[in-house]
Amino acid sequence: MPEKRRPPQTPPLRVVLNLQQRLRESDIPSAVGGSGLLASLGLIDRVNDWDLCVDAEPATVHALIEELGLSFSRRSRSGIFRTEALFTVDAADHQIDVLVGFALASPSGTVTIPARVSHRWRGLEMAQPEDWRRAYRLMGRQDRAQLLEDYLQAVR
Repeated sequence: MPEKRRPPQTPPLRVVLNLQQRLRESDIPSAVGGSGLLASLGLIDRVNDWDLCVDAEPATVHALIEELGLSFSRRSRSGIFRTEALFTVDAADHQIDVLVGFALASPSGTVTIPARVSHRWRGLEMAQPEDWRRAYRLMGRQDRAQLLEDYLQAVR
């Protein structure tokens, strides 16, 4: 008899669901990536925060977050990250990183990781595994890139 997996542990969904719903109502593409994506595919057991990729103008996203009355800060670019804007939303017991125009430096130039949806999980629109496999490779997170590579090979 196969071992039954426990559902992944995640931060509460209320704030990220509300934020993604408001983005959708404004016709702004968004998709959850990072560890949330990995958990949605059954590849990891724990999500510490949410990474929400958004394709829009930073000022539009800034105004939307303010409109929702969320506490947040804007962080500066660092390292290989070339994201247009990074807003960190304080959701009490966890954070939501809102990556506006998510992009990373590569040897051949800047690589944009679009907010493309692959599936829904727990009410959230989740990112494309292929996009995050690429992002993790660029970030040097080979372990996570390999998890996604193995997953993609298995579903082909």
